[in-house]
Parts: sequence; structure tokens; C-alpha cells
Amino acid sequence: MSEQDLGTYEMLWNCPYCGTRKLLGLTHRHCPECGAEQDPTTRYFPSDEDKVLVKDHVYTGADRICPACKAPMGAKAKNCTACGSPLEGAKDAALCEDKPAVKPAKTPAKPAPPKKGKGCLVVGIVAGVVLVVLAVIVALFAWKKPVTVTAYGHTWAREIKIEVFGPREESAWCGSMPSSAYDVSKSREVRSHNKIPDGEDCSTKRVDNGDGTYKEKRECTTKYREEPVYDDKCRYKIDRWYEGRSIASSGRSLAETPGWAPFALVRTGQCVGCEREGRRIETYRVHFQDQDGGKSECDFDQARWAAIPDGSQWTARAKVLTGALDCSSLAPPGAR
Repeated sequence: MSEQDLGTYEMLWNCPYCGTRKLLGLTHRHCPECGAEQDPTTRYFPSDEDKVLVKDHVYTGADRICPACKAPMGAKAKNCTACGSPLEGAKDAALCEDKPAVKPAKTPAKPAPPKKGKGCLVVGIVAGVVLVVLAVIVALFAWKKPVTVTAYGHTWAREIKIEVFGPREESAWCGSMPSSAYDVSKSREVRSHNKIPDGEDCSTKRVDNGDGTYKEKRECTTKYREEPVYDDKCRYKIDRWYEGRSIASSGRSLAETPGWAPFALVRTGQCVGCEREGRRIETYRVHFQDQDGGKSECDFDQARWAAIPDGSQWTARAKVLTGALDCSSLAPPGAR
């Protein structure tokens, strides 16, 4: 941001006793019509038509207010010239803030008063709807009730991911493309943007000096426009390991011992079409039914899954609205 000094000008004040307006803050320490003392708290910035330039102004600091008679004294004064009181510890005069003019908002048309009785009815209905909505939200996300559930079924599933080494389509900026890429195609695309200076936004600011004058300065900030930066984008093929197929096994009973399905790899090694074993995924699920016939499912590790026999009863907590079971709350009867 750059600043340009536009000069020092006199603040204005209006005499509260005789009504004389637009008195000069630095020149007129007393009203030239009635002799009333200037009140520094009433100073204000002039309009452009009323500006009076202060030539060769030497700024020594903001005025200090005499603690005895409240008269404004220059920053270097040691005693009040109006009553003679010492100015040691005197407070600085309050500064006037330059606020941008704000257009008054249009006064909206006054609405017609509601008919007697109907206004309260409408408010009551709206309040009732809001309460119902809040109750539903609380019930859905927070409220839970104790339930007794019975285990009636078990399922399990195991899956082995088989990874295959082969061509995959990828893209990258050409400068960072892997050296093993092939079947390369290239295009020009926007990679980033540069900020280019594009003129300035300027405003005039007025700062109260506190001694009956103010400084006017012009502040400018640089405006920028964004200019796209292009680069070469490459699309290519590259041989990588990826999950190509899976081997699954499953069961629907505790009587079945979970196991991994047998499989054979087509080829091994580091060749196109070669395979290797990847991730192993296993799920153990118990099915429950509550006293009202509602059904839920919970996933456990294999040991916990095997320790919940069909027909066994458990206590738990369930959401009031949906009946969804909180699986972490499952416990044998009497354990709570």
C-alpha cells in the first residue's frame, strides 16, 4: 500500500452558545462572536467546499484537556491559559473518527396490524411446529431406550484381493511423468495462475491530529488480475500392481468354521499379467431381534462373534425413533 500526503487542514466546530457555525478548530480557540470556549469534543471534519489549508503547520501533539476547567490547551503548554491550573497528567483531547457516509436506509412500509386473536394463533402454530421438529431431531440422534434382543443368526464373509501387474491409465504434468510411461499423449492445460499488477484502488483518508487540525492522505493498494500459466499435461499408460479380482468365501451358521477359499495365481513374478496376493478382508455379523420383532445387525471380531450363541438373550440400547441397535452397549442380562 502506498500513501500520499495531501496536506493539513483545520477541523471545524459550532458554538453551542450563540449558534455560530463552521468555526476553525486551530484558529478559533474561542468563538469570535460571543467568546465561548471551544469544546474539542464537538470538532468535525469539513466538507470539501469548507476545507481550510493550514500552511507550514508544526504538529507538536494532540491538545490536552485542562482537568480544572476542561479547556483545550496545546500539547506543549504546562499550565492552562484559561484558569492557570497545571496540566500535568492531563488527558489528550478525544479524536474524531472519519466515517464514510452511509446512505440512509429506506423506511419500510409499516405492515398492517394483524387481526385480533389471529396473531397469537399463528405464533402458537409456528412454535408448535418448531418444537415438533426439534423433538424429532433429538429423538433421531440422541434418545435411546433399553431393549432386550435375541441372537437368531450368524453370517461371516472372507475375501482375498488378488493384485495383477499390468497397464493402467494415468496422467501427470509431463515434467514429473514416470520414465516407464508409454503410449503418451500431450495437451496444453492451465497449471496455475500468476498475479499481474493491474492498476490501483485509491481512497482519501482523513486523520484527526487532535490539535484542531487533521491530515488528509491518499491511500492506494495495487489491484491484480490473474493470468493463467500453461504447461504440458501428459496422459499415458504405465504397468503397476492393482486389485484385479478377489476370492470370496462365506457362511451362514456358527456351525461352519470360517475359512479362506483356496486359490491359485495365474503367474507370479514381475511380468505383465503376473499376480500376487493382496489384502485379506473378513466380516463376522450377528443378527438380533428385539421383543417387538425389530431386527438389527452387529459386526464383531471373530472371537466375540463365536461367543454369542443363537437363541441367547442380551440387553442393549436402541435409538427411540429408528430402533437401530447400539452394538457397543450389548451386554448379558443383569450385567447393568
